[in-house]
Amino acid sequence: MKKRIFSFALIAASVLALSGCASKSEQQQRQLELIASNRAGVLSAELPLEYGPLSIMRASANGTTIEIMMVYNQDGKGAKPFKEVIHNTINSYCVTPEITRNLDVGITYRIKMRNSRGQLMVDQMITKKTCEEESSKSE
Repeated sequence: MKKRIFSFALIAASVLALSGCASKSEQQQRQLELIASNRAGVLSAELPLEYGPLSIMRASANGTTIEIMMVYNQDGKGAKPFKEVIHNTINSYCVTPEITRNLDVGITYRIKMRNSRGQLMVDQMITKKTCEEESSKSE
C-alpha cells in the first residue's frame, strides 16, 4: 500500500514538474501514459499468475494502453472455449473497480491470448466503450 502511494506521489510530482512545459492536452496525455506505465509495472512485478488453465505472462504499457499477454491451455483440466474465456475476461475487466477507474480516465487495455502452441487466438482492446456495449448486451 505504501509502495502504491509513493508511486502515485512520484507520478503526481512528475506531472507537476512537466506542467510548465506543455499544453494542457499534452500534460493530460503524459499523465495517462505515466498511469499506464505505473500500472503495468505493478502488474508485471506479480507475474506470472496462473488461474487454472489461464496464465498471465506479461504486462507492459504502450502509450495509454496496458497490454496483457496471456497463455490459455485449452487442453487443460476445466478449460472452456476461447470465446467464453474472452467474454468472461472482458466482463471481469469491466466490473473491477480499479480497472474501471482507469478506463474512465482514458486508459485502455489490450488483451492478447495465445493457445498452448503459441498461436495468437485473441487480440482484444478493452475500452470504456467496450464495457458500455457489454453491459447493454447483458440487460
